[in-house]
Amino acid sequence: MEEYKRKFIDFLLNTGSLKVFENSSDDRTLKSKRISPWFVNIGDFNEGESSNALAGFYADAIINSGVKGNVLYGIPEKGVGLAAPVAMAMASKGHNIGWCFSRKDEKTHGEATGLGHEDRIKKLIVGKVLKPNDAIVQLDDVFTAGDAKYEANAFMKSLGRANLPLLAIAVDRQEVGIDATGKSAIEEYEHKTGTKVVSVVNAIEVYNFLKEMGLDRLRDVQVHRLSLSKRKSELEKSVAGLSDLSKRAELEKSVSDLNYEIKRLVDLESVFSPRSAERMANYIRVYGTKEARAAIGRGLEQKIIGRDRSVIPACDVETLEQFEELVRQTADVDGIGGYKIGFELGYLGLAKVVETARKHTQKSIIFDHQKAGTDIPDTGRNYARLMKRVGVDTVIFFPQAGPETERAWIYHALDNGLKVIVGGRMTHPAYSVSEGGFITDEGALEMYRIAARAGVNNFVVPGNKPEVIKQVKELVESEGVSPVFYAPGFIAQGGKIEAAAKAAGDRFHGIVGRGIYQAKDMHAAAIEHSSQL
Repeated sequence: MEEYKRKFIDFLLNTGSLKVFENSSDDRTLKSKRISPWFVNIGDFNEGESSNALAGFYADAIINSGVKGNVLYGIPEKGVGLAAPVAMAMASKGHNIGWCFSRKDEKTHGEATGLGHEDRIKKLIVGKVLKPNDAIVQLDDVFTAGDAKYEANAFMKSLGRANLPLLAIAVDRQEVGIDATGKSAIEEYEHKTGTKVVSVVNAIEVYNFLKEMGLDRLRDVQVHRLSLSKRKSELEKSVAGLSDLSKRAELEKSVSDLNYEIKRLVDLESVFSPRSAERMANYIRVYGTKEARAAIGRGLEQKIIGRDRSVIPACDVETLEQFEELVRQTADVDGIGGYKIGFELGYLGLAKVVETARKHTQKSIIFDHQKAGTDIPDTGRNYARLMKRVGVDTVIFFPQAGPETERAWIYHALDNGLKVIVGGRMTHPAYSVSEGGFITDEGALEMYRIAARAGVNNFVVPGNKPEVIKQVKELVESEGVSPVFYAPGFIAQGGKIEAAAKAAGDRFHGIVGRGIYQAKDMHAAAIEHSSQL
């Protein structure tokens, strides 16, 4: 990483502009409506010293981009305050170029009086008057959806100024867009406008800096905070015994200054904590571009069941007593890998269900909301918190509400330490369009693809449709994932465990409901079904 990038990240940390949160209650909602554990606020640079430093970092990024420009244009609103300082920083580094920004309203007096069409630009621009062939470098703070950037691009072209080779921003969050394509908003912008985007730093550079420096910095910050806290305590004792009002006011100001610095150090402790880095990594795995995901790595593969193959009873019974008897009779069967809980038991109280199961087994409790992931993205956070609180180990999602819901629900589940299984195709007839249903075949496959790109390696597939299992297997393996499959659709729905297991490969878990819980001898039925694996 270039030295100016390291200095910029340090600068963001020291000014409190970069936040990485240890606790989800502190997370920020972005313009894209995503709930993020990390956040950068360039608007915090609102005085001379920090603005001057920020301008220098922008200048370094522009110079290092290799793109030649002769005018800087500050995109409203945040970019306006950058134009002149960055131009001065460029000049100090041997690159003397002009700067400008646009007015909210046309100027109608002075030099803007009685102008022709070509000179109309003087009514709209403050700073250097743009010539038709000027190479214009645009400036803004961050790139989310890019609305302001597209507006600025269109505005410049409406003035006949189409030479827009570069857009410089402070931080590239390296996130995909909200659709299913997997392309980033910046990639789309570059493709549509022909303008290259350069950032001072990107998400991976921030993450790598925190991983590399985190523990050492954390120790230093903690030592410094404890020292300041001790000093503050001593001053407070001194204040309590003072009758001199002038001296008292002076010490109280010192205490106030120490409180501010201690608060800043507490924020830095959060930034440098291993948990914050873990949360940022999970966020990038789910929302990051292909390059960002590759740089962060997939993380540890989630292993839900201790065995490579097992049978999972679908506990679609009506009472807690029936559930407890099912678990009691089957928990000691080696081939039973865990228990899938559906809405029937869920409505009786998930915490009680988990507590009941734990009397007899520590095998995985998998909750199937039937079907989770069909609501708006925001609800994923509360859902994941609830599942964690009641003791569920694993959740199943069928994210039919779209790619943003899928990403959000996966992220919040991972953030809460839950294991995730994602499905897209179901066992019953007339589900997908090719079968006469509503969900397009490609749309269903996209649910698996997005999950695989987010690092998910556990998938639900229809056990009575071996050809679908094979198709899903090929798709997720093409994304670099070694899949583990969970399949319902046997007995009453006609599927054969042997056929599904053959299509799924080495790691396969059959989900069996009525074939076990309606059997006269559930223990014997569990042994019989698991023997078919």
